[in-house]
Amino acid sequence: MSYNMLSIEGINKFVTDWQTNETKKKIDPLTKKKEKWTNLQTAYTSIADKLGALKAISYALQQTGNSSAFLVKKATTSNTTFADISSTSAAQLGSHSLRINQLAKSDTVISADQTSTADSTTILAPGTHSMVITSGDGTGGTLTSKIDVTFEASDFTDGKISNKKVIEKIQSTINSSKAIVTSNSVTGTTASAGSFKLNLSGKETEITYDAGNYSDVMDSIVSQVNKVAGVTAEKVDSGGGNFQLKITVTDSTKYLSINGDTSGLVSELGISADKIIGGSGLLNASIFTPSDSLSQLSIATKKTGEGFKILSIQDVNGGQALSSLGLNFGTSRDAFVQDTNGADTPGFIYTTDLLNAKIEFNGINVERNSNSISDLIPGSTVTLKSLMKDTDTTLNLSVASDSTAVTEKIQDYIKKLNDIYVFLREKTKSTKDEGRGVLVGDTAADTLLRLFTSASVGAIPGLNPNELNSLSKIGITFSVTDGLTLSDASKLEKAIKEYPEQVEAIFNSENGVAKNIYSRVELYINAEGYLHKSKQSFDRSITYLDDRIKASEERINKSTSDLRLRNMKSMSRMNALLASQSTFIMSNGFYR
Repeated sequence: MSYNMLSIEGINKFVTDWQTNETKKKIDPLTKKKEKWTNLQTAYTSIADKLGALKAISYALQQTGNSSAFLVKKATTSNTTFADISSTSAAQLGSHSLRINQLAKSDTVISADQTSTADSTTILAPGTHSMVITSGDGTGGTLTSKIDVTFEASDFTDGKISNKKVIEKIQSTINSSKAIVTSNSVTGTTASAGSFKLNLSGKETEITYDAGNYSDVMDSIVSQVNKVAGVTAEKVDSGGGNFQLKITVTDSTKYLSINGDTSGLVSELGISADKIIGGSGLLNASIFTPSDSLSQLSIATKKTGEGFKILSIQDVNGGQALSSLGLNFGTSRDAFVQDTNGADTPGFIYTTDLLNAKIEFNGINVERNSNSISDLIPGSTVTLKSLMKDTDTTLNLSVASDSTAVTEKIQDYIKKLNDIYVFLREKTKSTKDEGRGVLVGDTAADTLLRLFTSASVGAIPGLNPNELNSLSKIGITFSVTDGLTLSDASKLEKAIKEYPEQVEAIFNSENGVAKNIYSRVELYINAEGYLHKSKQSFDRSITYLDDRIKASEERINKSTSDLRLRNMKSMSRMNALLASQSTFIMSNGFYR
């Protein structure tokens, strides 16, 4: 191709063609190499993502015992109006009958009705009134709550406090009170080192102490107790060199016992704590208004059933808070009587025989403290919801293998395996339209394809050949083109329902499909795996090529500028020479 080197257009065309040619020779090969590594990097990223998804479902399917995906149970009730049932994977299969004759109730005591605006005739001055309420603990023992109600001067008007205010103070105090253990105020020393057990709802912590002055001993105890979740401790300076140890149960749902003292310090300090619990953890106190002018207080146990009934409710240490509402019963169980024409009689609204849930389970009469019953059907919880009439149809409770949930897990495995299998198949073949696949000849892709094929066909080594021992025997087939297919859903459902352990073994036995896939895939995608290291290598190659391409572009651009400049200067000199010659010719008449 010829160029007019005496014109700017000609020079620009020449320089542009030169630059294009240099780019083809020096940059295009590098760009092509970069494209190869970039395509591999993209493919390997997709492989890693797809293998990660396959690994996750394989992990779920390889679990055994109570975590097994194949032991999922489905619990059903014939009428959810009366009861619900839920089950874990450890639940026993079976069908049961149920009739609900009585629901469990909270033991409840109700005060006398009080004229809301009238002045209390019992609480006459500011001060603290103590009460103790004990209940059963459900195991034959007791729980004790000491509650101190403090009436402040601000609660009184002209030296009087209204009945409604008294009820409100008692209610709010019960619902917020914590269990507190306070020692005697002591000074001096303890002679012996030892230890005692701090028991928080059955969880024991050993607290040790050295011989020495009480102040230092208390500091050590406070430090140890404050490491126990659910309790706090502090040393209280009571003046004159005397100190008290104060322990508060901050978790109101738990009780506190202190026992097992080896050297007598607990007795020296005058500490007594046997299953004490905060009022807020034991009881619910509520105010209600039976009529516009009246107020009443109800106190109910938080837990239902006769085993948690109120055993004693009484004022102590001269307190009169309960007496002001007619609730100072001690251990008696006076019955509440509502009188629509006069004052109500305070007392308990249920006799103890009405507190438990009473059911007929598989034809047997059964009682429980709670409406949530988890010890009738192993691994299942039955929740009673409503009392049944004689005319109501007996409930059927059923626990069966959840074939739907298991099938969904298996289908998820099929989907995840096929996702990576088909991807690899497409990337490892060459076609006339698409050209050569990016993973043609790739060792990792070929190895994975062989793994998925071998894991999907044939019998599982170690399984009984006379039982279900392959995917094909549970309705799952494999094709080289498409991977796995659930070709017979009814066959799989039947196998899950009738032989769940055999289906499970196909996936999670020693050589099971999911276990095999999980262990092999893990080698590829962990931090030290082949894919991770290969992608790092690709990154380095791409970075190296980027640097070379950038350097080559800079050299070509510089050479292009130099070439253009040289040719422009040559053109200027040539044009100047031609102009000079033309002038000479014209001035000497050579043109004639």
